[in-house]
Amino acid sequence: MSEDDDLVTCEGHGEQPPAFACLHLAESQPDDASIGFHWSCEDGDLFANCNACEGNADSEGFLSEDFVLENFVLICRSCFVEMAGVNGVDKDVIEQREAASISNVH
Repeated sequence: MSEDDDLVTCEGHGEQPPAFACLHLAESQPDDASIGFHWSCEDGDLFANCNACEGNADSEGFLSEDFVLENFVLICRSCFVEMAGVNGVDKDVIEQREAASISNVH
């Protein structure tokens, strides 16, 4: 993600870089039963989806654009990091993946 990208305004975190999550994850609560957490970082952009959404991926692991448009929402990066932490993904791992994906672009 470049420094010129738009920020999103989060009620809890203020202005933050954007991230994306499926509706199931975005609506889940930390004390809910696990619904899975599959995440990626491409070009510095963070994406996460649950087991049910992962089941809609093609043989190469990609979701169709139509599926993403219908089932994913924009969240802030800090919300993504919190969601990831609840699902066992350490913030340092996310930061390393972001740095690697950005360096691959430049």
